[in-house]
Amino acid sequence: MPFRVSKSIPHPVETLCAEPWKLAIDPFQVSPRTWYVAGQTWVGAYIIDTGAGLILLDTGIAESAYMLVDSIYKLGHKPTDIKMILVSHAHLDHFGGAAIMHALAGAPIYMSKEDDEFMQKDPEETELPHDIWHVQHIKVDRHYDDNVAITLGDISIRTLLTPGHTLGCTSFFWDEKNPVTGETYTVAMHGGVGANTMNDEYYKTSKMLTPAHRERFLNDAEKIKKIHVDIALPSHPNQIEILDKAGTYTHESQPYLDDTVWTDFIDERVRQVKVLMK
Repeated sequence: MPFRVSKSIPHPVETLCAEPWKLAIDPFQVSPRTWYVAGQTWVGAYIIDTGAGLILLDTGIAESAYMLVDSIYKLGHKPTDIKMILVSHAHLDHFGGAAIMHALAGAPIYMSKEDDEFMQKDPEETELPHDIWHVQHIKVDRHYDDNVAITLGDISIRTLLTPGHTLGCTSFFWDEKNPVTGETYTVAMHGGVGANTMNDEYYKTSKMLTPAHRERFLNDAEKIKKIHVDIALPSHPNQIEILDKAGTYTHESQPYLDDTVWTDFIDERVRQVKVLMK
């Protein structure tokens, strides 16, 4: 699956809040143990089947939470099968449905300490108040520790603090075994790469983000792109095109397997940030 970017969705908030069916998509498998379950095509959410329950990675906004829940049921699971809710970063489009999912599943919410504090101190930048969507406040139960993997069943997720887009963006890496071929793949999702919060115009109004965070992002990018990743997943599906292959997954074909995508993806996001620095 060579790296490819697709066009951004115009007016995604307005569409999801008023006409969500226009962005609806059925759940689909992306790796031996992971499924795309956001139920919509704007912002990603995934479940990882650990054999001892599900890990939910990101949640979309509150208005699309019913689409996420429907996706989980379509795959033969129920919300109470979720044992952990991992949030990639403190922007409402990624944690906006976490309060609902926590209430349905009873699972703890994880976030970086940096972004938990960012969310508490600066809700204007993190909860992104909007006239047409609903802010659902969340209480973070546990913080990530990059030195300690998050383990459930036979899946261990390694976290890596990768700030820039927010103060505490966290990236995730885990290994999955193909039950047919016996091969092991490293799957990864970067915690947040949006250049919209890494430019000088944004820094003029931000209370907590500074050009130093952009510099950290650029420096980290050179390091993390050297991490071997077999299957790279996007936090927004337009950032790495995966929707075009939705529903085609088999263990034998592995449509998302390509160990060049991760490096190409990081390089493209660095390019976008640098364009806005000129």
